[in-house]
Amino acid sequence: MALSKEKKSSAPMPQRRPVYVWQFPVRMFHWINAAAVTVLFLTGLYIGNPVFITAGEAFQQFLMGSVRYWHGIAAFIFTANLLFRLYWFWAGNAYAKIRFWQKAFWQDLKSTVRYYLFMRGEHQGHLGHNALAQLSYLLFIWIGSFFMIITGFAMRIGTNPDGISGKLFSWVIPAFHNENLVRMSHHLVAWGYVVFLLIHLYLVFRQDLLDDDATTSSMINGYKYELPSTIGAEEVHTPEYVVLQKGD
Repeated sequence: MALSKEKKSSAPMPQRRPVYVWQFPVRMFHWINAAAVTVLFLTGLYIGNPVFITAGEAFQQFLMGSVRYWHGIAAFIFTANLLFRLYWFWAGNAYAKIRFWQKAFWQDLKSTVRYYLFMRGEHQGHLGHNALAQLSYLLFIWIGSFFMIITGFAMRIGTNPDGISGKLFSWVIPAFHNENLVRMSHHLVAWGYVVFLLIHLYLVFRQDLLDDDATTSSMINGYKYELPSTIGAEEVHTPEYVVLQKGD
């Protein structure tokens, strides 16, 4: 009996296989979005507080005009990139989707939150995003981004009332009752992105260190490694949720 237990405990662990999780369009969206948000935030800070402005005529120094120009370019790239990701939500693989309307999503959310609050020692293995990560992306990457697009383009109406911004977003400022409230809301959500980024980086590196599943590099090459608890698992795409089940 003791011999059999010793042999069983000394058996080599099965090799963890790499799994192609993040398709190229998802990774492209991630890095374009990161670059666009960085440009938008830095240029937005200057537009709101032009610390480098000096005395003189505007035609002699067009710094504010240049900053607003690049802010606008980044905004159009940001918008186009988000619309493409919305399309890939339907066209991509199972990992590109957020099924927040399904019961299993909320069950996984409860379990994940308990794990991060140190109320349980183990967590369910995920090759893709766990439910908590998906919910944060839904709030910031989707709802937050569309809010920034709507309020941002609404504030551009003054420069060209007859342009596309005026045609599509003329209802926004009346809905907020005044432009100052639109500007303040836009500014506050922008800082919300900074908070989101810090938490996002912490959780990514934490996941990579604790589970050793190549979370960080997966957004470059697309591959993650199985967790020890999911070795031999087969991915099952159900109408309700994407789960991992142990093979027989």
